[in-house]
Amino acid sequence: MKGTLAMHFQVQLGQNLQSSSNPSRFQTLVESEAAETHLPSSSPRASDIDATLDDRDFILSQDFFCTPDYITPDNQHMLKSFDCNEENIPCPKSPEKLTTSKNKRCRQDDFSSNPLSPTLYSIQPTVELGKDNSGIDEENIEKAAATGARRTHNYVSQTAVALRCRVMPPPCIKNPYMKDASEFDTDPFGNKRSKFAGLFPTIIGGNGLSRYHTDFHEIEQIGSGNFSRVFKVLKRIDGSLYAVKHGTKQLHQDTERRKALMEVQCLAALGSHENIVGYYSSWFENEHLYIQMELCDYSLSINKSTQLFMEEEVLQALYQIAKALRFIHEKGIVHLDVKPDNIYVKNGIYKLGDFGCATLLDRSLPIEEGDARYMPHEILNEKYDHLDKVDIFSLGVTVYELIKGSPLPESGTQCLNLKGGKLPLLPGHSLQFQNLLKGMMDPDPVRRPSAKDLVENSIFDKVLRNSRT
Repeated sequence: MKGTLAMHFQVQLGQNLQSSSNPSRFQTLVESEAAETHLPSSSPRASDIDATLDDRDFILSQDFFCTPDYITPDNQHMLKSFDCNEENIPCPKSPEKLTTSKNKRCRQDDFSSNPLSPTLYSIQPTVELGKDNSGIDEENIEKAAATGARRTHNYVSQTAVALRCRVMPPPCIKNPYMKDASEFDTDPFGNKRSKFAGLFPTIIGGNGLSRYHTDFHEIEQIGSGNFSRVFKVLKRIDGSLYAVKHGTKQLHQDTERRKALMEVQCLAALGSHENIVGYYSSWFENEHLYIQMELCDYSLSINKSTQLFMEEEVLQALYQIAKALRFIHEKGIVHLDVKPDNIYVKNGIYKLGDFGCATLLDRSLPIEEGDARYMPHEILNEKYDHLDKVDIFSLGVTVYELIKGSPLPESGTQCLNLKGGKLPLLPGHSLQFQNLLKGMMDPDPVRRPSAKDLVENSIFDKVLRNSRT
C-alpha cells in the first residue's frame, strides 16, 4: 500500500513539476492520491501499478516517509498497518543498538519470513519500542544458560579454576607416613572449595602449558609396568639427567589420586638414603601423576639381565638392600614389593625403588601386597602381624633367583617348596650363605631375622673389608 502511494506520488510529481512549489496544490494532490488507494484491487489503474512495483520502490518509500533505520534487525515488527487517511504519522523510534550476539540470534530465529514481503506488516503484531529491555533480556538469557549448564553438565571451566587457585591455592594433603603430619592437617579455605572439589590436582603448576614438556627433554623410554612408564629425561634448567615415572592410568576421582600419591608421600617421608632411589618432585598433569626420580644405570630384572651373580656379588647386593630395609623399618614403613625388578644399580651402589605398595607397620593404612611369587604364605592368607618380616622373605627369594639366573615360576612344586622353606642345595656357595637364605625364607615369620640382624651378620665382614679397600 505504501509502495502504491509512492508510485503515484512519483508519477504525479513528474507531471506537475512546474506547480509543485504551490503548497496548497501539493496538499490537494496528496489527498486525491490517498483517496484513490481505497479503490478495489480489480481497478485497472491499481492492477497496473501493482504489477510494476519492485523492491527498489519499496525501499524508496521507506526512505521518504521515515528516516533510514540502519540498526533495526531483519523482519522487524514495529510498523503499524499503514493508513493513508491518517496525518502526521510519527516515524517509529529505532531501538538501541544491541551489543550481544545472543539477542541477535534469538531475533533471527524468531522470524523466518521474507523481510520485504508487503503482507508482513498486515499480519504481524505490533511491537512497542518505548522501553528498551535488551539489558534485562540479556541478563535473563545468561542466567538461564548458566543454570542449564549447571543442571546438565555441572562443569567449571579450567580457566575459572586456575583463576580461583591464584587467589585460593590448592589444599595441603596430609602425609600419613610422617609422624607429625597432624600439625599440618589444616585448610583455611576448606569451606570454600566445595564446587571446585577434585579439580585442583589437575592444574598444579598450571599455566596452561605441560610442565613435563616445558621442564624436561624426553630422551627415551627405559622401563614400563602395568600402571606406569619410565622415561630418561634431561632437565632443561640444570642440564642433568633424571628418570620421570609417568602413570598411564587417568586419575579422575580424588580417591584414585590419593592412592597414587601414597608412593610419593612415602618417598618424601623417608628422605634421602644412599640405598634408596632418590625422589625429587611430583605433579599432576592431565589427570596423570608424574614423579621425578634419580636416574639409575639399570635394574636387576632377570628378564633383562644375562649376568650370573657370584656369592660375593650377591652378598654385596644383599647387604646394601638390607640397610635400606633397616632404614625404612625404623621409620615404621614396609615395602611389600621387594624383587629384582625393583632393585637398581647406580655407580655400583644398589638401591631399592618403586614404593607403590609401601604401607605402615602399624597397619593404619590399607595393605596391598606386591608380586605373589615373592610373598610368604602369611600375607597371602591375610595375616599381617609381622609385615616387616615379609620384606625379609621377599629379599631372600630375590637373592635365590639372582643365583639361579632364571625367573621364578608363578605356581607349581618349586613355588610351593620355596614358600614352605624347602630350599634346595646351592652348589658352589658356602654353607653359611645357604643357612642365611634358609633363615630368611623360613615359613614362620617369627624365626626370620630382622633387617637389623641381617646388617649385623658376620657374613658381611668380608664384604665390608673389600669395600673399604
